[in-house]
Amino acid sequence: MSYRLFCTDVDGTLLNNQGEITEAVKAAVKTATAADKKIVLCSGRTWLSLKFYEQQLGLHVPGQYGIGFNGGAVYEILDGGETKLLHSKLMPINIAHEIFTTLPPVIAGYEGMHMLAYNNEGYLIAEEALRDSKLFDEMVKLGAKVIPAYADERGDMYKILVHGKHEDLLEIAAFTTTRFGGKCQTMFSAHTLVELIPLDVDKGRGIEILAAHLGIRLDEVIAVGDEANDIAMLQAAGLGIAVANAVPSAVAAADVHLTVSNNEDAVSTAINEYLLQP
Repeated sequence: MSYRLFCTDVDGTLLNNQGEITEAVKAAVKTATAADKKIVLCSGRTWLSLKFYEQQLGLHVPGQYGIGFNGGAVYEILDGGETKLLHSKLMPINIAHEIFTTLPPVIAGYEGMHMLAYNNEGYLIAEEALRDSKLFDEMVKLGAKVIPAYADERGDMYKILVHGKHEDLLEIAAFTTTRFGGKCQTMFSAHTLVELIPLDVDKGRGIEILAAHLGIRLDEVIAVGDEANDIAMLQAAGLGIAVANAVPSAVAAADVHLTVSNNEDAVSTAINEYLLQP
């Protein structure tokens, strides 16, 4: 089978545990794009954050594409590095306000737990009180905006996040699934991060939309990931690949389970052994 589109998750897959793209991965991506293969980052991150990694890989140029917000945003790179949204799905502000009102008293009972959100411009937003948290330095790197209060927001949201200890987040995820079921989805995107995202949004849908735009069949697509929010794209793609450090649910959804992890150039292995093979 000849594959034409390669979609990779970012955190825990493309990046090693130091948050870096290794030289081996960069070289593999360069070889693949030279062979006229489409390499696309498919992440829960905003396109504003993905730009940093796309530039390292030579992908932030006209004619390239990306998938952000777990499939909630599918975009094309234009001249001058501008981003054109091909598809966008947000959480209605009335649902976001219900979460903003209901969730803070619940998470207040857990040490070191914080709520964040992404607004309709793709920016990470946080209330002023979060400035004193250890999380703030990480947020600044993502271009965070500090606001007086979530309740003051009037635009729809791409997603709402809860950051905390994994064992605590298991309880939060159970609460939000029950409390907001039918209004939004709850999923883990990392060991310490639970996301509340719009209904009918997932990475598999994002891949379907992009593949249709490019005239590529789904059986010509490879998807690589490690987390629960990657399951839909691993199932949607013609070939789903889980890296060695993938969570059990992602492994179960994949066609291939690599023996190398994100710290061992897993994306390079996936490109060389599957995308570039005739």
